[in-house]
Amino acid sequence: MPMELEGLPLWSGGEHDGVLRELVLALKYGGDRPLGVAMGRALGRVFPRPEADLLVPVPLHRGSERAYNQSLALAEGAAKEWKLPTGEGLVWSERRREQTSLGREERKKLPRDVFSPVPGSVEGKRIVLVDDVATTGSTLERAAETVRRGGGVPVLALSWTCAPRTKERACSVR
Repeated sequence: MPMELEGLPLWSGGEHDGVLRELVLALKYGGDRPLGVAMGRALGRVFPRPEADLLVPVPLHRGSERAYNQSLALAEGAAKEWKLPTGEGLVWSERRREQTSLGREERKKLPRDVFSPVPGSVEGKRIVLVDDVATTGSTLERAAETVRRGGGVPVLALSWTCAPRTKERACSVR
C-alpha cells in the first residue's frame, strides 16, 4: 500500500488488522525473531527493489526489555530479497515511553530531535527506513529528518502494516 509521509513514500504490507496484526504482535511480544525475517522477506518479494544503499530499522527504545529489535528483523528479511545491507543508523536521543503506550495525539507530538544518527552511518547514503507498524507516521517522519541531519537521503519508509487512518493519508499497501 503506497503512502506519502512528508515527501517520503511509505510501502506497507497491509492494514493493521486481522492476520497481519496478529503476526506483528507475535513478532513483537512472542519473541519470534525468525518470523520477523520471514515477514521482511515477504515485503521484499511484494515490493520492487528500491534505489537505495542501506536499510535502517527504527531502533528499540532505550531500556526496552525486548530481546531483539523487531524492525531490524524485518529489515534483514527485506535486505535478503533486495540484496541490500542493513545498518543501525539511528539511536533514541533520550529515554522515552514506548510509542505503543501513547495515544494517537501523543504519538503525533514526537519531538523533532527524538533520534540521533549513528556517526558516519547514513552520511552520503540513500536510506530505506523500516518499522513494524506505521500508526501515525510520526516515528518514520522523525527518523527521516534524522537521516537528513546525518547527511543521508531517506528514499522510502517500509512497514509491515499501517493503521487505517495512516493508510488514508499516506500508505501504499499490497
